[in-house]
Amino acid sequence: MDSKLLLRYVMDKADRNERRQVVEWLRESPENMERFSSLKAQFVFSTFPDTILPEKKQRLMSFVSRAAAILFIPLLAGSIYLFVQHRVAVRKYSDTARQVERLQSQNPGSITYIANAGTKSTVMLPDSSVVRLNGESKLIVPQNFGAEARELFLSGQGYFEVRHHDDWPMLIHTAKGLTVKVLGTTFDLSAYEDDEAVKLTLVEGKVIIREDKTSSEMAVKPQQEINIPDLPGSDGLHLKPVVKKANVQQNTAWINGELVFDNTPMTDVVKQLERWYGVNIHVLNDDILNYRFTATFSTESITRVLDLIRFSSMLEYEINGKEVLIRHSHKKA
Repeated sequence: MDSKLLLRYVMDKADRNERRQVVEWLRESPENMERFSSLKAQFVFSTFPDTILPEKKQRLMSFVSRAAAILFIPLLAGSIYLFVQHRVAVRKYSDTARQVERLQSQNPGSITYIANAGTKSTVMLPDSSVVRLNGESKLIVPQNFGAEARELFLSGQGYFEVRHHDDWPMLIHTAKGLTVKVLGTTFDLSAYEDDEAVKLTLVEGKVIIREDKTSSEMAVKPQQEINIPDLPGSDGLHLKPVVKKANVQQNTAWINGELVFDNTPMTDVVKQLERWYGVNIHVLNDDILNYRFTATFSTESITRVLDLIRFSSMLEYEINGKEVLIRHSHKKA
């Protein structure tokens, strides 16, 4: 394979036919994948600014060399991106490498990125698009996208910044029976399996939501918020969205480290607190779940958040490790 063509692919300048050639060549042998991985690593490192401390750059280069046998291209590119943009400690890359090695042994055809409860993660995709994952989210990405489409799977919440390609759509499959089709777009997608609806906030660009079972579709306009509730029945789900003007700042506040509640049902408050702080919350009185709550948090601890809920709602709480109990202040558990 011509190195110039591989470099065009790495630099996201290849056309559709060229992408097809590279994808087919990569599938032929592990040696081809190794050569491509090395070329991409060299290209990315060549873009490092000279102001990066030599010691850090040397340690990162050493880590990449050791990890080359177990890491596929998306993780490598994502790790380098994080280093340049956020100056994350090299030690975190080693932890990620071990996690991906375990996941890769279970599913050798793809990489699974996981943001556990209480954490967030940033992933660079093979086409240089970027996804930020909220807590309790999982993103499954192929080693390399196909020539016809960029397909991946999301369970949880992700903020997508997708590179534009007219002839190379991105298809984001979810466990809720819905697929989001995009060409070049910025949007927030929340598709947790235990939530009662899929929520999409389109910041800019164009998105089409398709129901997998019926193939029915709807287009989403910029600055729109779409909520598609689960509608169980004998004939499956139906695409019956609730459409409104999006509060983009509020809906995407989590990527800036803010947790926002605006007259939010307590059922949703509980889920978001569990994902945000990595705790398990047990509400001992069912009627508490009918409460609503309004507040904004950024750096507050779970104790400070629960204190505010206690003062505003006449509740009391108890924390035992990662277990949180909430009940009426005038009742005994």
